[in-house]
Amino acid sequence: MKWAIKAGAILNPDGETKDKIAVISGEMIENTGKSLDSNIPFVDIPEGILCPGLINSHDHLIGNYYPKVGNGPYTSWLPWDNDLKSAPVYRERQQIENRDLYLLGTYRNLISGVTTVSDHIPKFVAEPYYDYLPMKPIKNYNLAHSIGTSALVWGGEIADEYAQAVANDGPFITHIAEGFDLETLKDIDVLEKKGGLGSHSVLVHGLSFSKADMDKIKKADASVVWCGDSNMFMFSKTANIKMLLDKGINVCIGTDSPMSGGVNLLEEIRFDKQLYKKLTGKELSDSQIFKMITENPAKAFKLHDNGKVKKDYRADLVVFRDTHGKNPSSVVNARLKDVRLVVVDGSPAYADAEFDFLFNKLKINYERVIIDGTPKIIIGSLLGLLIRISRAVGFKKTYPFLPVEFDF
Repeated sequence: MKWAIKAGAILNPDGETKDKIAVISGEMIENTGKSLDSNIPFVDIPEGILCPGLINSHDHLIGNYYPKVGNGPYTSWLPWDNDLKSAPVYRERQQIENRDLYLLGTYRNLISGVTTVSDHIPKFVAEPYYDYLPMKPIKNYNLAHSIGTSALVWGGEIADEYAQAVANDGPFITHIAEGFDLETLKDIDVLEKKGGLGSHSVLVHGLSFSKADMDKIKKADASVVWCGDSNMFMFSKTANIKMLLDKGINVCIGTDSPMSGGVNLLEEIRFDKQLYKKLTGKELSDSQIFKMITENPAKAFKLHDNGKVKKDYRADLVVFRDTHGKNPSSVVNARLKDVRLVVVDGSPAYADAEFDFLFNKLKINYERVIIDGTPKIIIGSLLGLLIRISRAVGFKKTYPFLPVEFDF
């Protein structure tokens, strides 16, 4: 069914447009404009800013749990992983079905305005769950867990994985330079020698990138994912984002799992902005941050019809409350209560409760919930999920990334 969103403004990564209306047909944006055909269903949010759906460039959906685990700083990812797997909360998480852990991770993203997420996990683990989730993990990808000798065996040889990514016009994703031990310091050189550095490479973390490493990344037209919260928690250091940006490298932002990283993408971008100011003494502009969660990851992950509110682009959309003017500051400063409507593949998935008429008109099943003290409606059964998890672990389990009221 064709329907439309009318907002106070449409905001793209390159700035506010003069349009206020997006017409949606199927999974795509049919057009944008200033006038509306009153014969189609529409939602009118005059105090809202219509934006492309946010893209979380690094998460481990099956690893979404809480609290954080670790006793850093560490020199590489491996000792943290050992601490994680020996922690009581890890054993607690193991009581929960993988299906429900995937739902937990995707709901965490959805309520923060994320429509697309890069889930760093082997396909054979993830694919049984991907078609049943309330928002979209990227399906077209190749990967390596990481570069060093301790890397988990998550794929084939790096050269083969990269070649497949190129053939499929998708990303080749890997953790890299995640630490400061002697082996990790050589990650970019090793990646290059193994045939994995190029324009399809998405390099996650990069804490120990040298200037020479960054020059190679820029020359290859590769992309980098910054997970500032996770980096600081595990290593007390993060990548030299200023140098990466100054060199014109395509930088994206990811949360990592909440067992080491950000509570959600909205919390992550605020953390990263404050971290950048602390480390450099300079401001990372809200417009730059907005690009790092929309346009930049669309480029990195080869999502050619994503990252903008534009005719013939995919209707992955989010409406934020206008709290700081019709500009990216309203996104960067948004809280969960400020996410007013989320649309995934042209279908409303999450919204303020007052927009139930739209879900009813479009015949979309939903559930009423209270999230962060605000009445919302959401597809699927978030309450059922939280009750199942609580039964599995034997007590009422709550999460700061899903502040949902429920009885158990």
